[in-house]
Amino acid sequence: MHPRLRCPGKTNAVNEVGARWRHSSYVGRTGRNPSCQVAVRYEVDAASGRVHLTARYAGATDAPTLPAFGLEWTLPKQYENLRFYGLGPEETYHDRLHGGKLGIFERTAAEDNAPYLVPQETGNHEDLRWAEVLDAQGHGMRISQAGSEHFAASLLPYSSLMLEEATHQNELPPVRHTFLRLLAAQMGVGGDDSWGAPVHEQYQLPADRAYTLDVNLELF
Repeated sequence: MHPRLRCPGKTNAVNEVGARWRHSSYVGRTGRNPSCQVAVRYEVDAASGRVHLTARYAGATDAPTLPAFGLEWTLPKQYENLRFYGLGPEETYHDRLHGGKLGIFERTAAEDNAPYLVPQETGNHEDLRWAEVLDAQGHGMRISQAGSEHFAASLLPYSSLMLEEATHQNELPPVRHTFLRLLAAQMGVGGDDSWGAPVHEQYQLPADRAYTLDVNLELF
């Protein structure tokens, strides 16, 4: 069941230094009271235009294991190129790190969309220091690590919900946008010796732990 979001309010502040937006959402499962809080904060530096983005999940004792924690944005279709400094060039996950090399790599949204028989999670890149989302002219946005923790990202022609709802590749909708996911953490994929093998406990995301996505955003 997909979480439902309820947005109780925002706090905005603007001064000579810049602007600040704070947004809090309560996340709960259908038919239940909200059980945990996610706080997202944008701070804009007036001089440079850089945006400091933090998304914080405080943890909850009555929630199931998390598949991932982060944000997903819908972008214009022309921003389909991803350049990043992290583990690559192919997809990496929390329990699939040894197959990646640390370096600077370039991918496209189409390349990272693996054509699995059943559409599913794909194209994730772990341990990122920075990532750039670009159009054909090299214009776009740079996302860089702001705190002490690396982040993960994917750039795909389909959203997470589109991939989850389709059971065959031909059920995916026409490509009209690009979808950027920025993650503080994501559980492993499992499948050590078969498709049915579960994710090991050390690669799961307990819901009672706190998670923070802490990055800077810059347009160029």
